[in-house]
Amino acid sequence: MYWFILFFPFLIFPWGADPYYTAPKVFYLVFFVFVMWTILLIIRQKWFMYQHQYFSKVEIILTAFIILIILSTIFSVNPETSIFGSVHRFEGVISLISYCSLFIFAYRLINPSLIKKTIKGVVGISIIVSTYGILQHYLIDFLPRNSSKIGDTRSFAFFDNPNFFGSYLVITILLSITLFLTAQKNKERYYYLFSTSISFSAMIFSGTRSAWIGVMFGVIFLTMFVVLMRKFLWKSWAYLLITLIALFCVIDITEDGGNFKRVFSSFSESYKIATDQGTGHEGSSRFFIWKKSMPLIPKFFWLGSGPDTFKFVFPIDEEESLKYFYTSNITVDKAHNEYLQMAVTLGVPALIMYLFLVCYILYKAIISIKISNSNNCLILYGLISVILGYLIQAFFNISVVPVAPFFWILLGLTYSLSMNSQNQN
Repeated sequence: MYWFILFFPFLIFPWGADPYYTAPKVFYLVFFVFVMWTILLIIRQKWFMYQHQYFSKVEIILTAFIILIILSTIFSVNPETSIFGSVHRFEGVISLISYCSLFIFAYRLINPSLIKKTIKGVVGISIIVSTYGILQHYLIDFLPRNSSKIGDTRSFAFFDNPNFFGSYLVITILLSITLFLTAQKNKERYYYLFSTSISFSAMIFSGTRSAWIGVMFGVIFLTMFVVLMRKFLWKSWAYLLITLIALFCVIDITEDGGNFKRVFSSFSESYKIATDQGTGHEGSSRFFIWKKSMPLIPKFFWLGSGPDTFKFVFPIDEEESLKYFYTSNITVDKAHNEYLQMAVTLGVPALIMYLFLVCYILYKAIISIKISNSNNCLILYGLISVILGYLIQAFFNISVVPVAPFFWILLGLTYSLSMNSQNQN
């Protein structure tokens, strides 16, 4: 599992007429999951290596979620797409079950005492990925670009799309901040300040506002529930916040104020929507997609239209395409809201089961915080901030194969550490 997490961002195939980096990650993910399940079937003792229950409550919830996904696939409007996923997305039932498998592997097969080491590995790799993303902003690319990204200054690193890169950076930034807070030596603290700064800069260059919002909420959570309660962290926290604010301001000056404009546009667009003055163009036409998607929920309420079949059921004509996307040659294949996407394609019961799963994990983590030692307590707070940050950005973004495995693995690590703390107590 450790090496899977480390190598996953770099699984790309940069050769060919028009390279797209998602497909290699899909093959790697599915192959890894297949091998791991094969090993577990052969060496069944590994199932009980770190968790002694044969079938825990969280796995019952997860199984119910998987059953709903399979039923959605069986009754899909396009079963083939629901199995393998749509072109370039690949989020069919195979990928979704692979995500759930990663959760189980992280929960059952990673020693809880090595969770911090795993987080350190993710953060260390993020420095390399973020550095490449920063260079990419200045069009210093070592690898070929997809034709749709030629000349684009928004960073996307190895994730095909700046929005996907932003989702990844929400996870790595908040993990890096967690390690910054738990660092015992100045050398370690400076290292994690550096890693946070690099990833934060890359996030700014990605131009992904949903990621900015996710990180902001994660930082607010850590400020309220960790830093304010621990006076010894105030000085370090002040250094971190001043560094990040200074970075944002310096980058904004060099970019002619473009980043502040994007921040202000987010507030102005939110105001228009709240006061019923929306035009549909808000959030890069997300508001239009959301409005058109809502009537699909009652139509596909129970089992959805099928995994990754949004493009087959989303109603859009040529006039609307030209008005909101300035081209008639466009396919809206995602709702640009993970929860709305689930409701339409998997059904409302599957969405409820997913949210129940996440809330149950958060509930267990919060209970465990009260009985954990100080170090585990801070790590659990950090993991909760990552989950919350990801959930917030997912309101404006989508689940994708290059990023979702990290989230599901972190869910598994959070639950593993929580249960380990409770068992020790």
